[in-house]
Order: sequence, then C-alpha cells, then structure tokens
Amino acid sequence: MNPAGNGSRTADESAVATEIELKLCVPPALLSRLLTVPLLQPVRRPHTRRLTATYFDTPDLDLWRQLVTLRVRREGRRWIQAVKGGGKALSGLHERVEIETVLRKPVPDLAALPRHRITRILRSRKTGESLTAVFRTEITRTLRMIEPAPGVVIEVAIDRGIIRSGRRRDPVCELELELKTGPVTALFDAARLLMHSLPLALEHRSKAERGYALFLGQAALPVRAAPVNLTPEMTAVQAFRTIAATALAQIHANEFGVVRSRDPEYLHQMRVGTRRLRSAFSLFRDWLGEDANIHADALRAIARALGPARDWDVFMTETLPAVRPALVAHGAAGLLEQRCVRRRQIARRDLKKLIKSNGYMESMIVLGRWLATPEIAGAKASPGLPVRVCAAQILTLRHDRVLKRGRRLERLAPPEMHRLRIAVKQLRYAVEFFSSLYSARSMATLRDRLARLQDILGEINDAAAVAPLVRSAAADTGEEAAAAGMVIGWCEAQAARKRKALRPAWRRFRKARNPWQEQG
Repeated sequence: MNPAGNGSRTADESAVATEIELKLCVPPALLSRLLTVPLLQPVRRPHTRRLTATYFDTPDLDLWRQLVTLRVRREGRRWIQAVKGGGKALSGLHERVEIETVLRKPVPDLAALPRHRITRILRSRKTGESLTAVFRTEITRTLRMIEPAPGVVIEVAIDRGIIRSGRRRDPVCELELELKTGPVTALFDAARLLMHSLPLALEHRSKAERGYALFLGQAALPVRAAPVNLTPEMTAVQAFRTIAATALAQIHANEFGVVRSRDPEYLHQMRVGTRRLRSAFSLFRDWLGEDANIHADALRAIARALGPARDWDVFMTETLPAVRPALVAHGAAGLLEQRCVRRRQIARRDLKKLIKSNGYMESMIVLGRWLATPEIAGAKASPGLPVRVCAAQILTLRHDRVLKRGRRLERLAPPEMHRLRIAVKQLRYAVEFFSSLYSARSMATLRDRLARLQDILGEINDAAAVAPLVRSAAADTGEEAAAAGMVIGWCEAQAARKRKALRPAWRRFRKARNPWQEQG
C-alpha cells in the first residue's frame, strides 16, 4: 500500500458526501419484469457500466471493527478510492458518510484522505503499511434517474454480479434507491410502490457486510441488543427515535438467520428486538401521536407469530432434553417427541412465510417512513421537552407498577404472576433505555437485579406454557397422554422450585437505589 501518496487528488480535493439509500433484494428471475415497472421509467436514458472493486483492511480487520470500509473501484478508465463510515440505519434506509478520491493506481492512497472522524484510523502509518485485500466485488450496474414526485430525484442502481473472497462466492442481485433531492420519506414511498408491483425484500446487508462474512467464512451471528446512548439534550421524541432505531436494527439483523438457519438464537434475538420495540411504544405512549397505535398493532401481530415458534424452540432445546431420560425410562418418549418435532417445524415454517411476505416487508417500510417524519410527536411532546423529564416519569410509573403487582408475592396466581413478569420486563427495558442519563453504577445494579427477577419469572412462565404445548401435540390417551403428563408434572415441579428463588430476588430488587429519584 502507499500511505505516502501516489499522485492522486489531494485531500482538499476529495469529495465528502452523505449517502442516503434504501436497498431491495431482487429475485434474479424477476429482473426483467422489474425494468418494466412504471415507477422505474427513467427521465434520462439509462446507462450500464462494469464496476470492479477491491476492499482493503488490516490483518486484524481494524477498519471493520470500527465500522469503516475502504475500497478502490474501477469505473471505466478511472480508479476511485472510497471510505465509508458513521451514519445510521432505519428499516432498510442507510445514511453514511462517503469520502471519494480519484486515484492514478489501483492501490489505496491514504495521504489523499482529508481529516475527518471516519478517516482517523487510516491516518496511522501502522494501518497504512498493513493494509491488504480482503475481498472483491464484480458488478454490472444499470443506472436510472427517476422523478417520482415534484422536487424528488432518486438514482436507481440495479446491480447484478458477485462478491468473491478466495474461493468463496456470494451472488448479488439488488436494487439501490439513492436520494439525490427531496425528503427521506420519498425513498420509503418508492420502495413501497415497488413492493406492490413485485415480491421484493428489504436488503439490510451492505456488500461490505456480505464480503466480510465471506472472508471470515461464517454467516452473520445472532445479534443482541446494542446499547442505547441518549444524551440530556435530546427531546423525548428524539430519544424514542434512537431507541426504536436500535430495536429495529436488532430485528432486521436477525431476520436472515431466522429464515436461513436452524440456530434458535436468531429467533430468540429477533423476538427480543420486537419486545424492546413494543416496549418503547408502550413507554412513550403519551409522547407519540395517534399514528403510533397503527404501528404498535402491526408489531403486536408480528409478536404473535414469533411467540409459538420461540415456545417450541425452548421446549425442544431446553425442556425436553431435561425430562427425556425419565420419559425413556418409562418407554414414553418416542411418539410424543415426533409430534412435537412436527409442531415445531410447522411453527417455524409459518414464521418464515411471514418474514418473507410482502405484508411484513411493507409494515417495516411504513414504520421506517413514520419514524423518519417529524410528525410523530403527540400532544405532550413540546419541542423543548428534555428526555430526562419523560424518563423520570416513565421510570417512576413502571417501578411503582412492579411494586404494586408484586404484593403478596407468595400468593400470586399464574395470571397475576404473568402480569408481574410483564411489568418487570417493561421496567428492565426502561432502565436499559435510559441508563446513559443517570449514574452508571446504580442503573447497572438495578438492571442486573431486574434481569435476575425477570429470568426467574420467565422460567416460571415457560413452565406454565408447556402444558398447552404438549397437550396440543399429544393424543388424549395411551402412551402420548402419559408422556405429556410426565412432562407437565416435571415442569410444575421446576416452577415450584423457581418460586422459592423468587423471594430473595424480589428483596434484592426492592433494596436497589432509584437514580432518577435521587437526581430528580
């Protein structure tokens, strides 16, 4: 590599821009039909070009770890160096900083980069001297400019090609909508119209993400919830947007694994993301407009589809292995297990069908569009309302609700125990969402104690959920009924043991400090 420069354009001449785009995955068989969709008829003659690009990084992937990508791409007779990083993502919409420099040779020229927060790591001599190629993209791109509404110009890039890393390959067939002029909502509107014409899907992975996955020889791992970083200067609505974007990112990051992988952790994390997003809607209800109810209802429908599939995963991977030895000893394992396997397959099939459906994709696009508009605030959300005002109100309300529902803890019936679990979960999410606004140590202590309480209540709930599951799968008489009875009895015994652990966990929660009241 050439950290000292290769005669390229100087740093002052590099083009720094913010790229705003939304990407859709196109089934190759539908490509010819896509070109005839009325929305995509160009205002100028389309043109096609061949693009080959090489992505560079250090042997330890230092750039990728800091969410920065560096590529050199051939465009006709020119070599263009591009650095991308920063930015944000929301329901398929990606907004990131892009710095381009014209090169004279097909190798990175770090000296040509301007001083910018995303180029900081590239200004290190150590980085420059250790850069190496990690993967290539070979793309045929057809560009069209469309004007779907007055004042709106969108560049449409239809990409077909391949990503290569060593002997590994990943085919590409996608459509990018890049906003040139107009509001961000225009991209969501265009994507929604296209989905009405053809069965397209949001593509949340960039070519860089897919290339690094090839290089590492592994699919993307299940993605847990990322920390939420709020600042005191934010308004309630800004905080809600930040929280919602984080939850949506977790949902979208795990969709691919739910559809393509048998690992139950993808579904688990997608369900967690959905719960966090639903909790955000519930917590901020008083600060959001009436349209929020539409999106909350759509999320409720998605949660209903995730629930059965996750319940069967828990039963087949945790409950059944624990009780199987007893079932085998009584000769009662075989047929019931076969029926349960089939029920799990059906639940997973139905969930995959939902995630790949146009209805699901459209609901995500409509939600993303709504979050991108300024009109999401409700009557309480005055422009200057600081997030800490609403945070203190939310945390106090949810904390009081947990205390109220936990009265007479030992005598709670299953429905009351379920309501307590929901209240604890809501408070835990609220604590996680607002942690950056208060004492880190106190919030971490409260979060950990809530997590312990939620785990115990969750295990009690899982045990209670087993009975309807196995009864739905087992026959009413004979070996299956006996096996189902053994499983249910074992789970009831487990729930009784967990109830004994509930009281000390409850006491520890009650003793935790409430930072929002101390600083209020």
